[in-house]
Amino acid sequence: MIMNVGQLVVKKMVSLPITSSIREVAQVMRENDVSSVVLTNERGEIVAIVTERDITRAVADGLDYSTPAGKIGKGPVISVDRDLPLFEALELMGEKKIRHLLVKDKDQPLGVVSLREIANTISLMNFADSY
Repeated sequence: MIMNVGQLVVKKMVSLPITSSIREVAQVMRENDVSSVVLTNERGEIVAIVTERDITRAVADGLDYSTPAGKIGKGPVISVDRDLPLFEALELMGEKKIRHLLVKDKDQPLGVVSLREIANTISLMNFADSY
């Protein structure tokens, strides 16, 4: 069975303005139980992503929690079509050295999938195939 990244999008994408503080991003992550938040510019375009790892680095580096999240966010955000097979997504993530992909249906953002989610799903698929 071939699975695609769109099948892994189970949570609503969470976004905030790029001017939001690191604290606001961390609070929204906790409230929505997500590991990343996409940042948007004044036109509503997705320009960066902040992950738990970015928050951890910011805290370790002693950044003030009121620092704009845009200072720690990574961009541009790599997006893929919902029909991209998991193995191709994994390959792309390795090539780009990233851990999160924005999944779109045509030009409409659906959500974000993480390397962990993809790897866990592939592992489960391989386990199921062995029986």
